[in-house]
Amino acid sequence: MRKAWSRKVVALQLMLKLSLCAILSAAGTSVNVAAQGAGFEAEVLHELNLLRSDPDAYSDDIAATRERFDGKILRGRRDGEIDIMTNEGVAAVNEAVRALRAAPPVPTLSQSALLAVIASDLVREQSRSGALGHISNGRGPADRSIARGGGRYLSEIITYGHSDPASVIEQFVVGDGVPGRGHRKTVLAGEFRYAGVACGRHPVHRVMCVIMLSQTEQAKAPPPKRGLVAE
Repeated sequence: MRKAWSRKVVALQLMLKLSLCAILSAAGTSVNVAAQGAGFEAEVLHELNLLRSDPDAYSDDIAATRERFDGKILRGRRDGEIDIMTNEGVAAVNEAVRALRAAPPVPTLSQSALLAVIASDLVREQSRSGALGHISNGRGPADRSIARGGGRYLSEIITYGHSDPASVIEQFVVGDGVPGRGHRKTVLAGEFRYAGVACGRHPVHRVMCVIMLSQTEQAKAPPPKRGLVAE
């Protein structure tokens, strides 16, 4: 019941946000998908925490993805979201469902303002260039973090083309065509405690979302684990 009510609230917030974007766009104003740290980005982080807090329950949402397949084409969750030609089709969804049902809950993530800024740097660069991937203007995630005063102990994951928070997380969880399902392992990694999300326009894929994750708020090295001391 708690999860169903939470989703209704998030869906209403997203509808209001998209409606505002449509009004401003009609007036000739350029609008990003969401402002940093609020709106759409906050909903993506909320969706990620739903997954982490109860992977077994979240598997029902991933299972529902099967209904949107036409052969190997995954239809967009809502109008305006692109259709995707997958590599594996429903088979990848079935494998993800099995994995989530066996996965234990892990700690939810707190918002890190620094990680969100580091993510927004990549969104800003690629919204102009149309580039893809983790390297932009010769800088990788660690380089962008250090330039902002952070550390190099962080992971970065990216989606393109998804204008619904659930679709963003779905792509990471299913991991169609990703060897070893590396993105799924990242979003379910129990050692992470902080995240920063940035989303914005992309000239080729309409929208992109970047999530930075780290064990520490500033992406610095975590403190060493204390071992047992012999008496």
